[in-house]
Amino acid sequence: MTNTQLRGESTADPDAVAGHRRKQALAHAFSLAAAEYDHANGGFFNPIGAKLARLAGLRPGDRVLDVGCGRGAVLFSALAEVGPQGYVVGVDLAQGMVRATAAEAAGRGLRNVSVRQDDAEALGFPDRSFEAALSSFAVIFTPDPAAALASVRRVLVPGGRFAFTAFGADEPGWDRPGAALNAFLPPQAARRRQSRAARYNPLGRSPEEAAELLHRAGFTDVRTVEHPAVTHYPDAAAWWQAQRAGGWRAALEAIPAARLDEARAAALAALAPLAGPDGSLVRRTAIRYTTALRE
Repeated sequence: MTNTQLRGESTADPDAVAGHRRKQALAHAFSLAAAEYDHANGGFFNPIGAKLARLAGLRPGDRVLDVGCGRGAVLFSALAEVGPQGYVVGVDLAQGMVRATAAEAAGRGLRNVSVRQDDAEALGFPDRSFEAALSSFAVIFTPDPAAALASVRRVLVPGGRFAFTAFGADEPGWDRPGAALNAFLPPQAARRRQSRAARYNPLGRSPEEAAELLHRAGFTDVRTVEHPAVTHYPDAAAWWQAQRAGGWRAALEAIPAARLDEARAAALAALAPLAGPDGSLVRRTAIRYTTALRE
């Protein structure tokens, strides 16, 4: 299997096939969103990526892997931490994200960064290639988190640092627009969106589950801290654009085209009570930052 193939592609195991299909759907959805992703969501993801890079304790000269690099929220922040003597590699399942982020790095004239398509569950790098691996809102979605952690551990040097982010509690009321959209989804897609257990693997569900999985995978000194993140939307249209350019894209693709306008109207109606007098919206979300060391 090449580095750009998805794990589980040629197996008949039902769990592996389901996982492969999920990864295909994620890669497709985020490729579609790549062109507008950073414009619509950079204000949320970029500060979180910068904080993750700082909390990971990166040092000048480190070699760093960004797993699920998206449009570079972690990638470019990590590059600033390791300096010109360091090196950062970003990998992502979504070819559209890879192309867009590689083009941005080239446009900035950066020489010590590269971006390529790869699968967190079967990383195509030699053993002990990196001093640190980071992943912001990516490993929490992979269908086989144990395989992803084993893969990350393999490419880290002994004592290497692993850090990732996950979503904590959301401000009350922000579940209502999503619930309105769920009513228009096919049943299986609606169940995935309604259930935290279906959306996230154990790394994304709770600090306790994440710590247990990390310890089993051979990581130590597991620590989780929580910090708030605030997102400002000038109006409801900006919120809708952010959904189309982010994690909701796959679900929106599943809504029958003939009902998409109706679904949008229902979501915006549910969103309206959260708006201020000028129509702007402020969303406060808790973000969990977990760090660990490879044994």
